[in-house]
Amino acid sequence: MKKNISIYGLLMMTVLFASCIKDADDSIDFAQLQADIETITGNVTEGSWSITNFIDSGQNETGDFAGYGFSFNSDGSLVADNGSNTETGTWSITIDDNSNDDSNDDSSSDDSSSDNNSNDDCNNCTISQLTDVLTACTDWYVDKLEINDNDFEDNFNGFNFNFSSDGVISASANGTSYSGTWEATGSGNNINVVVSIPDLSDLEATWTLHEIELENGESKVDLRIGGDDRLRFKNNCTIGNFSGGSSSGEIDFNIFFASPADFAELSDDWEIISHSASKIELRDVSGGNGGVDLLTFEKN
Repeated sequence: MKKNISIYGLLMMTVLFASCIKDADDSIDFAQLQADIETITGNVTEGSWSITNFIDSGQNETGDFAGYGFSFNSDGSLVADNGSNTETGTWSITIDDNSNDDSNDDSSSDDSSSDNNSNDDCNNCTISQLTDVLTACTDWYVDKLEINDNDFEDNFNGFNFNFSSDGVISASANGTSYSGTWEATGSGNNINVVVSIPDLSDLEATWTLHEIELENGESKVDLRIGGDDRLRFKNNCTIGNFSGGSSSGEIDFNIFFASPADFAELSDDWEIISHSASKIELRDVSGGNGGVDLLTFEKN
């Protein structure tokens, strides 16, 4: 449940939070994150907004909010009004708890394997989520491949990989096709992904899912073995219907309505995918079934 707190107080807490953990990961630009939060706050607190897209558990429920104008007030209150009914909730913007992961680090982890395996990058990952991501995009490529401290990704320049939900992998490069299989078992930080492509032996192994990273215009699936060997597939596609704006994926847009039921469905710590003065697009990947919920607000 989100607390009703002032935006100015929230901004101060965000600054303190950033200063406390910055030393743990200097690659995160908390000054930029703070600037983004202030920009988004300034945009959403001006005027009235409408929900133009709400996909919840695969169902389009946009029509439930037809005629409602949403006001994001500077005191943290969120008011929805359609001229006859008024519903009140709360909203806030925070730095994501997982913003200090190492997904953007192109080098192998310097941590010991035991330390690296204890990361929380995939606490909520599921096989269903992994399958949805891999099959939603076509023509993945090998962005990173490290084995025994040696880099092999250049060996796969020009290769495209496609995953199907029945466990088949198809690859192609320079007019040559390759086929193999993939299988995932487990949950959370212990999802094992068995990749078998006989003609591409460098990829053949039982990998552990380290992270699924979804951004506006970019998707990554990062696999590891013992914290040292690494295979990362990348794709320049977006899961969902996001467009325009920009986001680091490290800021959450928190919404809470206690009732009625339709409005309570909006309650979540949404990931900001894109934002502008007139539009903000949000996404939530469920930790239960791996489904992707979408929510878009546009200024009236």
